[in-house]
Formats: sequence, C-alpha cells, structure tokens
Amino acid sequence: MLHGVGDHASAGRVLAQHARDIQARTVAIGRSARGPVAQFGDGSFTAAVTHAAACTVVLIRPEDEPQKLTAATLHQLRGPTA
Repeated sequence: MLHGVGDHASAGRVLAQHARDIQARTVAIGRSARGPVAQFGDGSFTAAVTHAAACTVVLIRPEDEPQKLTAATLHQLRGPTA
C-alpha cells in the first residue's frame, strides 16, 4: 500500500521502484477510469510505471487480452482527441 506519495505519476514511479526492489518480473495494472484530461493534469500512473519499470508492464482489461505496455505503445491508450 502506498501512502503520501504525491500525484498519480509519483505513485507509478514508487510502484516501479518497489517492483525493482523485489525483482518482480511483471507489473499488471488496470486501465484508469479518470480519463485523459485528469491524467494530463496530475500525471499518468500508467505512463509513469511503464517508463520507470525495469520489468514487463501489462495492462489488464476484462474485455481484452492482456497488453504489454512500452513507451511506444502508450499512445494507443489515449482516446480520440478533440
């Protein structure tokens, strides 16, 4: 459990560091319900974990197969722009 780590992006970096500390092979995360505007405002947990993790990061959604996340695939998570 993470306490008092700042914004969502900070929490993502703390999780990535914890995964590194315990030598995790994979971090599995779900998709944010906050939407792209909120993520832009206080940082994206998903992007922070993906960029900072030393292991594989996968996105789990009930309607899809797990998706491996990389810096190159993060843009696919953004909805259509206005």
